[in-house]
Amino acid sequence: MNELQLYLLAIGVVAIFAVLGFNRWQEHKYRRQAEQRFPSSHDDILLAENSQPERLEPVLEDAPPEEEIHASDEPEFEQDLTPPWTASETIEPVVAAPQELPLEPLDEPFVRQAQPVPEVVAQHAADLAPDPATEYIATLNASDPISAHALVLILQQLKSAGKPVRWLGQRNHHNNWEEIALASPSSEFVKLAACIQLADRNGPLRLDEVNAFCDTVQAVAANLYAVMDCPDKQAALAAAAQLDQFCADVDVLIGVNIISRDGTPFAGTKLRGLAESAGMRLLPDGLFHYVNDQGADLFALGNLEPTPFSAEGMKHLATHGVTFIFDVPKAAGGVQAFNQMLLAARQFTGPLSALMVDDNRKELSDAGIDKIRQQLAAIYATMEQHRIHPGGPQASRLFA
Repeated sequence: MNELQLYLLAIGVVAIFAVLGFNRWQEHKYRRQAEQRFPSSHDDILLAENSQPERLEPVLEDAPPEEEIHASDEPEFEQDLTPPWTASETIEPVVAAPQELPLEPLDEPFVRQAQPVPEVVAQHAADLAPDPATEYIATLNASDPISAHALVLILQQLKSAGKPVRWLGQRNHHNNWEEIALASPSSEFVKLAACIQLADRNGPLRLDEVNAFCDTVQAVAANLYAVMDCPDKQAALAAAAQLDQFCADVDVLIGVNIISRDGTPFAGTKLRGLAESAGMRLLPDGLFHYVNDQGADLFALGNLEPTPFSAEGMKHLATHGVTFIFDVPKAAGGVQAFNQMLLAARQFTGPLSALMVDDNRKELSDAGIDKIRQQLAAIYATMEQHRIHPGGPQASRLFA
């Protein structure tokens, strides 16, 4: 081997080591970049695009002109003319009872347990886990632990995929799942799950949404040097269509109206006193809400006229009617919660000299209410068959 060949060989060796060294330095730089550049001014939450859309509250129309109260017919479910599941369907109870039904008394409102029992903690952990029945789930596995800081920094730069998305993490492969948005900044995870809802009140998951979701997860995986796994998309779309049909069948809203017998308007101060004595409290959405011992929302009270309730406005409000609102799939307790709403409604009729009627101004009767209870029992049986419990975490996500 002559002197020229030795020189060329030496130069080649030096070049190879230089390239390897540069690659190693670049890999180290990008691996640490997300954690080192995380600014303290960022909130430790996910972007609003990844959160669930704001709930569309039932729109209460103006009270129709006063008309004669007729004897009631049997109640029926009215078919909404809007596309399926774009808004809640309404059961209009056509019949109500002047006399009391054998209902159990209302729970004392806003009672909280001082310390959660182990069974409750275990159930909460199970509720957080990825749910294949209602979500399309992409998983990410990392060779090195991923910090919550780094992940949130990356997620803040991403756009929404359309449907609500949850990001969950495991500290090791045997731990419970945790919400990344609620984890401490120092938390580290070895496995992530990105979960997009298969359906919501806007319809089923679409192909463009699942494609955008997988692109988003792939971008996160690339930034974190993680391996991504996205399941079959066509199977997910078929499951989304079936779930959407089920949701359309059970997404029902019941409204019970309280109107004056002689057309005299109700004073807001008196309405507030009656609502609070029934265990309800006024929230920023303009409705009074009744909450059970576990903090679950059972039903609400709104103004039959367009003006929403407010703490200051109640002092000067005068309205010709109010509406008790029962969101069937989201009401924990099922039929018993409906009974509690009826009992609360009856607490308004005496002091206000009012009638309890449906949207057609037909007075409610025992027979009609019993038929509604039967229909509710059928809806709740369908939900239980799909293992989606009324008022549970799955129902709360699906019917948000």
